Amino acid sequence: NAGLSQAAPVSAASGCTMPSRSEFALVAVSVYALALTLRHAQLSGPLNSLCTRDFVEPAASGTCLCGEKEFCLCTPSLAADVIIELEDSVGTVRHVVFIERKDGRGLAMVGGFVKVGESAEAAAAREAAEETGLEVTQLQQWCMFSEPRRDPRRHTAALVFVGRARGTPRSGDDAKGIRVVSISDLQRAPPKFAFDHGQIVAAFVARHHPLEAHAGWRRRNHRSSGGSAADAAYDGSCRV
Repeated sequence: NAGLSQAAPVSAASGCTMPSRSEFALVAVSVYALALTLRHAQLSGPLNSLCTRDFVEPAASGTCLCGEKEFCLCTPSLAADVIIELEDSVGTVRHVVFIERKDGRGLAMVGGFVKVGESAEAAAAREAAEETGLEVTQLQQWCMFSEPRRDPRRHTAALVFVGRARGTPRSGDDAKGIRVVSISDLQRAPPKFAFDHGQIVAAFVARHHPLEAHAGWRRRNHRSSGGSAADAAYDGSCRV
């Protein structure tokens, strides 16, 4: 029978179909590729010694750029975050826009990493548009937060802006959702924030929307979720 002659061979002992020649070839290629990868990893060795000179601690991490000859530079990653004050129809600010992180860490300021060839101001405006759909105006630099342990993933310095926007924010691809929080809630009953964003928002409220009860607010937000924030709280002038 012609149909039977084309079927894959079957093991008499187990009744299992034997792999075809193409399947054997695919496995061989995969093993060869894995061997090359491991070989390359062995030849690459540890981090370039020219980079390690830029680390305060051996276990620190950041962004490294190594070029030709003797050039190598490692530096913390730069993020541009923006606290978006949402205006009503007459220009009064009563709410602030945050994103809900997909990883379940809590709320976070709108923002992201600055791209090469991009200013921090442009990055903040771009991230706001991508994550909320809002056009931010009156964008002003406020504070830099650079405590090495503020982000457990790697050393990240965040340049925080304050800006204003009008309209209805809509969640972008990078966020699970949008949360619009009233100023009064930020003063009295703040939600859970990721990393040290709770401390940063507390400092923002102390500076721009002060309230007598704010001292208690800061004590409740002394640490962010996950325990990765700086040991000391930030005050309204950015000092630790």
